[in-house]
Amino acid sequence: MFSSFSFGELGTRGLPIDVANRLRRGQIRGTIEQMRVMLLGNTLFAPALSMNAWGQGRDGLVVLWTVAIVLFSWWIFYSWTTYYQTTGSEKDMRGFVIQTFFNSLFWTTGMALFYPVASGDQKAIITAIMAGSLALGTTGFSHAPWAGMTYLAVQTVGNALVALICGLTLGSSTDFLIFVLMIAAGVSLFNATLEGAKAARVAFNNHERLSEKSEVVELLLKDYEEQATEWLWQTDKNGHLLSAPAQVLEMCASQGGQTDSIDLVELLAANCTKAAEEDIRQLQQAFADKAEFHDVRLSIQSPVDGELRWILMKGRPQFERGAFQGFRGIFADATAAVVAERKVQFLASFDGLTALLNRNSIQKKLSELQADDHYAVALLVDLDGFKQVNDSYGHHIGDLLLKKVAERLQENTSENTWVARLGGDEFLVMMNRDEPISAAEISWTAQSICERVSQLAKVEDFVVQVSASIGVSRFPEDTRQGLELLSMSDMALYEAKNAGRDRITYFNAEIQNRLSERNTVIDRLKRAVRNGEIEPHYQSQHVLSDGRLTGFEALARWDDEVLGAVRPDVFISIAEQTGLIVELGEHLLRRACEDATQWAELMPKAPPVVSVNISPVQFARTDVTGLVSRVLHETGLPPELLEVEVTEGVLIASREKIAATLQELSELGVSIALDDFGTGYSSLSYLKDLPLNRLKIDQSFVKDLSRTASNPIVSTIVQLGHNLGLNVIAEGVEDQTDVDLLAELECDDGQGYLYSRAMTKEATSRYIAEIALQASQQ
Repeated sequence: MFSSFSFGELGTRGLPIDVANRLRRGQIRGTIEQMRVMLLGNTLFAPALSMNAWGQGRDGLVVLWTVAIVLFSWWIFYSWTTYYQTTGSEKDMRGFVIQTFFNSLFWTTGMALFYPVASGDQKAIITAIMAGSLALGTTGFSHAPWAGMTYLAVQTVGNALVALICGLTLGSSTDFLIFVLMIAAGVSLFNATLEGAKAARVAFNNHERLSEKSEVVELLLKDYEEQATEWLWQTDKNGHLLSAPAQVLEMCASQGGQTDSIDLVELLAANCTKAAEEDIRQLQQAFADKAEFHDVRLSIQSPVDGELRWILMKGRPQFERGAFQGFRGIFADATAAVVAERKVQFLASFDGLTALLNRNSIQKKLSELQADDHYAVALLVDLDGFKQVNDSYGHHIGDLLLKKVAERLQENTSENTWVARLGGDEFLVMMNRDEPISAAEISWTAQSICERVSQLAKVEDFVVQVSASIGVSRFPEDTRQGLELLSMSDMALYEAKNAGRDRITYFNAEIQNRLSERNTVIDRLKRAVRNGEIEPHYQSQHVLSDGRLTGFEALARWDDEVLGAVRPDVFISIAEQTGLIVELGEHLLRRACEDATQWAELMPKAPPVVSVNISPVQFARTDVTGLVSRVLHETGLPPELLEVEVTEGVLIASREKIAATLQELSELGVSIALDDFGTGYSSLSYLKDLPLNRLKIDQSFVKDLSRTASNPIVSTIVQLGHNLGLNVIAEGVEDQTDVDLLAELECDDGQGYLYSRAMTKEATSRYIAEIALQASQQ
């Protein structure tokens, strides 16, 4: 706020208004406090000057001037008492300086009236009196620099001019000398006044800085007192409080916070809860024994807000010359620490959202099961459709739904039935008995859970519904190791999910075998994908009317050294469930495009199109357009030689997103085929909205075609495709009869064993070379 200043900054320039007011108020008050000295000087000096001017022919002026200056001096003295209450405004300072000006003008007038008519010693005395008045006034106005300099300037200039004029008129060298002395005295006093003003300003600046720091320190101390969690207390030798923190007295409902005659132990004992009885006894014993104590934890129900608070207390006896004087110690607010400790203890055993047992608690209980005298059933419950609730209404609604499900699972549970939340939307209901549990009771409990969970639930402003899939395992029938119940129930739950959800599945050895096999497939599949062991095989596609080759469909094939040949319907579904399909799909697309590039060189006049399936998981997890564009660029395959196959199921999850992606692919020049039309979620709306080029008739419709020549489904699909301007290809063409019947129904193309089985890249290249050779010989 303050910096080094020049003469022009002795005033209030650059200061905030409140600081400037404080500076002016201090200057005015400091000057007024010196007015007694100045009043005494005016009262004595004025008559003294008058006496030396008496008898020089101006006695009337002498009397008039003397009376006027004395009365004026007393008047301004009394008027300045009102200024003492000033706020330090600029107006008050201007008035103060103006009065100072007239005060000094009175003295200069006296000099002008009486000095010219005086002579000899009288002139010397008058000069001395004026010098004394000048010095006394300057000293008196030293607290207010502008007032002091005004007083000094008027007297110095006025008195010096009087002496100079007299010297010029009378030719007296003494007058010239007095003129010089007056100027010298004025300059000297001016410098002294200026230095004093600077010193005063520095002192004021330092005081302001100190005040600012003091205010900050005071605020910090006050904030600390309000926010502190530790407070001092002290008692006399009788245990009566000498001092105590207001926070503790408020919790103990002490009247008005008074500490006089309050017994500390009695006060705490009267306000603590029963849980603190043992600590109170410890405290009483320490006071009786005059012994030091630590970590006495007291719980108090606050009368202010009814909340439970914890105070940690420690104290030490005080002795002076061997005489006991009382106790002194510290109260510490341990509420936050106790709450955190209890929360940690709670979360160690219970679920934070539903307050059910958590996985740790269940595992502990399972580990304690004894096969000789315990019977237990684990019902692992997983909510069907919970992800859609989260996606549609948000996780807040999902959490509230989980709490409702927890409440429903606890309904009608017996004392020996545990309910736990294992995580996410997975719950466990554990039936624990000391005698065998009947199949009827297990079935009734599981059915009851399914019914309660599937009831409509009102969650805030929404009505939501989910169902439950349950996996059941029994102890000791299925296992004699309690901890294995969870994994067995999980296996059964997996089967329930795969079987269509909203059902109950009991664990058996066959399930375990299937899951073991599946786990083996997953492990080998990860290795195969990582090493690129899954290769595309190709099945040819032909025009039905003349058998002309149009392209190939890339089909994934996996021959594992441990598992042997694994069916595509097995490893493709596992790859989709585990997310491996993303890496696998990119590998197959790249290989197919590389192979198709070579085949285009073998048949340059009519290069075959390669058709590659894109999984719904790929659409959901990757940028399919970016992937296809990148692979085409890197392999050099023209976009018109690539066909992307999608199934109807890909449109269900996010139709708008998929439609946009297919439009982008179409704009790249890639053809798009809808695979297995009629077997999934057929809808005419997406047939007209999507940029499709071809419909594929599923082989399940083609295999019975010979027995129903006028098959209405195949005929309808063909006509529908043609009406929409789409090419139609039939899968599963196995003999010439199929060709004839499909051609009769005006189907365009065919694919199946009649033409070729799925071939390796090398066999496909030879197949193309033979066709190219035959074409060249015709």
